[in-house]
Amino acid sequence: MRVQKFASLLLVLLSITAIARIAQSQSSVGSGAAKVEFENDQVRVVRASLDAHQKTPMHEHPSRIGITITENDLRVYLPNGTSTTSARGAHEFFWSEPVTHQVENLSDKPMQNIEIELKRANGAGATVKAATIESKAQGSAADPVAVEQEPHHHVVFENQYVRVLDVLVNPGDTTLFHKHSLDNVAVQLSDANIKRQFPGEDWVVAPAKEGSVGFVAGTRTPYTHRISNAGATVFHVMDIEILP
Repeated sequence: MRVQKFASLLLVLLSITAIARIAQSQSSVGSGAAKVEFENDQVRVVRASLDAHQKTPMHEHPSRIGITITENDLRVYLPNGTSTTSARGAHEFFWSEPVTHQVENLSDKPMQNIEIELKRANGAGATVKAATIESKAQGSAADPVAVEQEPHHHVVFENQYVRVLDVLVNPGDTTLFHKHSLDNVAVQLSDANIKRQFPGEDWVVAPAKEGSVGFVAGTRTPYTHRISNAGATVFHVMDIEILP
């Protein structure tokens, strides 16, 4: 049983820190502009990149949630011939309904986003206000808090399809033990030296790399862990939970 448990926890850890592990196909954005990082029957996770002043072909997206890795300075062209500009800072999130468009990078610098396309979305996203529920859990290995109630995890967006958690852990800080019970995509937004610990196991070093992304099947295999920042930089990650 212990070997089986260790194997399951190791699989989770490897999934969390995975970078471009399962990408084989290309997105409809076109060769060189987008790379599929992960895909299953729920989601397709795409790394969208544009060089300075590069323009994509006209392409389409289903409903999606995006995380900007770099600043965005874009012109967006629609099939009817109209266009708009769009500017966002690095490390922001955005929600987008299904769209057909062409995108041009107006900047002298390359841009990059992580975009999570939702295959099962069947209507417009309806933003909801997350209910504030005070947790009575102790945040221990035996009594973990739900991930959305852990003090370092902040719910910044939620609709009927996704919940976005903005996670910040300062140098020297350690989170409470918390439980993940949903499939989730973690987008790393900083380089940081962190450690992870599962209940009853030793700490494991798990360096974070800005721009890396990984999928964990938390619905099938819920897991509990805590994170400690052993480095000198803030650990910053956005965790996108896929709601059932």
